[in-house]
Amino acid sequence: MLEITEHEVIEDYAALREAVGAVGQDIRLAVDDAGAGVANFGHIIELRPDFVKLDISLVRGVNADLGRQALVAGMRHFARTVGCRLIAEGVETEAEARTLTGFGVEFGQGYLLGRPSPVDVWAGARPAA
Repeated sequence: MLEITEHEVIEDYAALREAVGAVGQDIRLAVDDAGAGVANFGHIIELRPDFVKLDISLVRGVNADLGRQALVAGMRHFARTVGCRLIAEGVETEAEARTLTGFGVEFGQGYLLGRPSPVDVWAGARPAA
């Protein structure tokens, strides 16, 4: 997974797509922080990522804010239209999770779903092959 943030300026999308393609066919592209600013909507349109990560500022309190809900619904429509999947960042309450699920957001990350852990905790949890 290669994650592009809105904080990265991309001057040549064709060159970036070519470089990503050179890494291999198995690489998946994600655009981070959707909803945090205007710049990354260009990233989303130009890069056609596999995943779009909805920014925590859009997710926080989505259950009680019609404006946030409208933006999530719009992003879900976009995702369905272009064939990408949404990930909600910063899901911290059951109400947020229910609302996002109701709008068709497939994936989430946040304290409600699990706290960050050192890699050795996860590595030790893997079943033997």
